[in-house]
Amino acid sequence: MRSLRVILLVSVSLLFSGCPARSIHPLFTDKEAVFDASLIGTWTSNEESYTFEKLQEKNYRLVVRSQNENDSAVYAVLLGKIGSAWFLDSYPIVNSNEHHFLSVHVFTRMTMQGDSLTLATLEADWLLKMITEKKITIDHAQRENEIILTASTNKLQHFVNSIRGNNEAFPNPNVFIRTKRQ
Repeated sequence: MRSLRVILLVSVSLLFSGCPARSIHPLFTDKEAVFDASLIGTWTSNEESYTFEKLQEKNYRLVVRSQNENDSAVYAVLLGKIGSAWFLDSYPIVNSNEHHFLSVHVFTRMTMQGDSLTLATLEADWLLKMITEKKITIDHAQRENEIILTASTNKLQHFVNSIRGNNEAFPNPNVFIRTKRQ
């Protein structure tokens, strides 16, 4: 009975956690990006830890580690503000041996208060539904049930500004607690 509950809980969790929307172009130019030293450090949730380090003048290096597995991924991240909301634009740091790799951007709404960091990523399923139902118009490419945004940085900023407070577009916020300052 207990294992049935665990399987049900995992299935429901997977059902409600979707995939992030992806974009060919960044949300911010290097000129528009800002650097906030208070983001530097390690932030931990129940499932993973995020370690932000300074990469360049206005860029961060983000290492994402799973709490349950020896699995990690490394991203370059830009921080910027659209309207009254802060956003992260992350994209994988590519190994030069990966010839068939297309580095795409993922946009995440961010709220930081003291040692608490809340992140909510633009949801691909929501985006597909809105485009399919013609409730939003934005340049994109579609492959089966996958949407990849192709709009320019300027158009992306206007689009994100129009949905920045939409919790359906940015569902399931993940809360991280700072566990290490650097």
